[in-house]
Amino acid sequence: MPDPDNFLFQLFHSRSPRNFTRYASRTVDDLLLQARRETDLSRRTELYRQVEQMVMNDAPIIPVWHYTYERLFQPYVKSVEVNGLGDPYIPLRKIWLEGRR
Repeated sequence: MPDPDNFLFQLFHSRSPRNFTRYASRTVDDLLLQARRETDLSRRTELYRQVEQMVMNDAPIIPVWHYTYERLFQPYVKSVEVNGLGDPYIPLRKIWLEGRR
């Protein structure tokens, strides 16, 4: 999920079903669509940075709280890579159990 489109387009494009704030900016919409089509990585990054700055300037949402993500694992559970995005992003294939000696 490291692609900025996964967040910026979903949360701030005026026609996105996940735009719960109902933020609408024709300029942001145009830049997001342009960034999706851009093949040059540095130019694409710059477009997303412009979008991010515009959204920050408009401040369509001011978070006052957020969920915390806490998990406990037994000491014999090894190689757990916890991700801030939650359980679906823990690579289970890397986890192993240390046997008792």
